[in-house]
Amino acid sequence: MKKLLYALTTVVIMIGLVGLSPSLVMDTATAQGISPGPKVAMGTPMVKMDKKAQAVIMGAGFQPGQEVSVLFTDVDGVQADIGHALKPTPKANKVGAWVTTWSCGRYVAKKLIKAGAYTITVTDSDYNVIDTTPVSFYQAKAKKEKKK
Repeated sequence: MKKLLYALTTVVIMIGLVGLSPSLVMDTATAQGISPGPKVAMGTPMVKMDKKAQAVIMGAGFQPGQEVSVLFTDVDGVQADIGHALKPTPKANKVGAWVTTWSCGRYVAKKLIKAGAYTITVTDSDYNVIDTTPVSFYQAKAKKEKKK
């Protein structure tokens, strides 16, 4: 009787593990090599805070020709569309990738950016969130004067 109970318990555990294993290892789309969707990354994940500060933002997995909006959340939690400070305007090329440079020195000068981590949010034209990525700003160290 004990052997039958152990065997039955083992079978139930094995069926459970086999049934759960795909979700524990990877999803079906990843297993088949299909991209799970558009992704955004910072080409410049750490930006030195000065009046000429620039950050590279890029994305892949978008629809060819798709235009996106890029939002930045300031220290007060206010989210702003930074499209006016992006060159070129982010638009996916024929393979669904794009890259742009954000001239963020004005945000530093206006003290909207302080040292720390922030979030860049990429949305579609209706401001539906597609993806987010972190960016970090750091204060440049003061130069030491050389002694004569």
